[in-house]
Amino acid sequence: MKYYKINPQDPDPNVLKETVTVLEKGGIVVYPTDTLYGLGVDAYNKKAIKRLYTIKNRSLNKPTSLMMPDLQLVKEIFGFKPASLERELKKLFPGRLTALIANHLHKRIPAIERLDTPGSVQEKVGIRIPDHPFCRELSKMYDSPVTSTSANLSGAENPLVISEIIGQLGSKVDLIIDAGQLSPSRGSTIIDFTRTPYLILRAGDLSAKEIERKINKRVVSKYDKFIITFVCSGNICRSPMAMGIMRRMLERTKYRPVIKIQSAGTLRLPRQMADHTAIDVCLENGVQIGDHFSQHINDHIVEESSLIFCLAQNHINYLHKHFPEHKKKIVLLKQWKRKENLFIPSIADPIGHDKDFFKETYREIHEEIKRVLPFLLAEIKKFTRVRDLQF
Repeated sequence: MKYYKINPQDPDPNVLKETVTVLEKGGIVVYPTDTLYGLGVDAYNKKAIKRLYTIKNRSLNKPTSLMMPDLQLVKEIFGFKPASLERELKKLFPGRLTALIANHLHKRIPAIERLDTPGSVQEKVGIRIPDHPFCRELSKMYDSPVTSTSANLSGAENPLVISEIIGQLGSKVDLIIDAGQLSPSRGSTIIDFTRTPYLILRAGDLSAKEIERKINKRVVSKYDKFIITFVCSGNICRSPMAMGIMRRMLERTKYRPVIKIQSAGTLRLPRQMADHTAIDVCLENGVQIGDHFSQHINDHIVEESSLIFCLAQNHINYLHKHFPEHKKKIVLLKQWKRKENLFIPSIADPIGHDKDFFKETYREIHEEIKRVLPFLLAEIKKFTRVRDLQF
C-alpha cells in the first residue's frame, strides 16, 4: 500500500500522476472529496469493481455512484432529457451533491451494474462532481468515470481521518491520499432528478433551500413509501373500491411495508363515507372500506404519489389539466400497460344504480388491478432498489 500526505488546497502533481497510474492498473484509491473520503477505482474495470465490493463488504445489488470530470462527459455517456436538466445541474455542480439521473443511452458500465445480475442496464445512475482541488485536478488528468463511494465498511461510520479508514479497511487498498482531517459532514445530498418534483433521497451538506435558490425550482424530501393513489369523481364508489381491492392483493407481498394505497376525487364535495352499496359489495368479497372518508385531490396528494390510477377518461383529463408537471405518473387504469388503445377506457360510475351494477363495477376494477399487478410490482421493486441505494 502506498501513502501520500498532500496539501488539500494545492495537491502535488506527482501524487496526482501516481494516482492515475494506480487507477489505470486497476488499483483502489482512498481520496478526499468536499464531503468525505471516497474509494475510487476505474468505473469500467470489472475486476477492480468486484474487489471494491469485497473490501467494503457491499451488497452486490447496490451500484456505486460515479465521480465525473464535467457534465459534458456525463452527457456523452448517459444523455440529458430534458435539456433543461443540464442547465440546472450546471448551477449545482461542482458541489456536495449526488445527482440521480436517467441512463438514457442505456450504457453498461460495471460500476453502475448490479453485480448479482451481470450485464444488467441500470436505469438510473448517481453522478458526483466534487468541489475539491484534488478531485478537480485528478479529473483533468483521468477523464474517465471513477467510483465515488465512501471509504468505509458498508453500514459503518464515515471516517473523517485516514487512521479511521485504515482501522476499518486495513491495508487492502493500493493507495491512500491523506488530506488531513476533513470537516464533519453528512455526505453529499442525493437527489433523484428523474422525478417531478425533484426528490431528495438523502439529506446531506447541500440544503434543500440552497438547491431551490440555485435552480429556482421546488424540491421535496424523501418519501419512504411507494404511494399509489386511485382517483374517481366523488371518491365514494370506484376509487375506494379500487383502493380496497389493491390493499387486499398486496397485503401478503413482501413489499407491503413500503406501500401506501389511498384514493381521492376530482369533485369538491363535503367529506363523507363510501357509498353503502359499495361497502356492502366490497364486504361480500372480503374487502373492507367501511372506514373510508372522501377527500379532494390536491397538490400534496399528487406530489407524494408514485403512481396515480384514474378510473375514467374525465379523471385523467382533469389531472393532466391541473397538474401538467406530473403527467408521467398519472395513468388510466384500464389503459395502463396495454399495447392497444381501448374503445371504452373508462370504468362507469355506479352511483345511483342498483347493486348488480355495483357488482359489475367491482368485478371490472378487480380484473384490471389483477392485470396490472405484475407491472406494478416491477415498479415497486425499482423503487425499493433506488430507495436503498448506498452512495
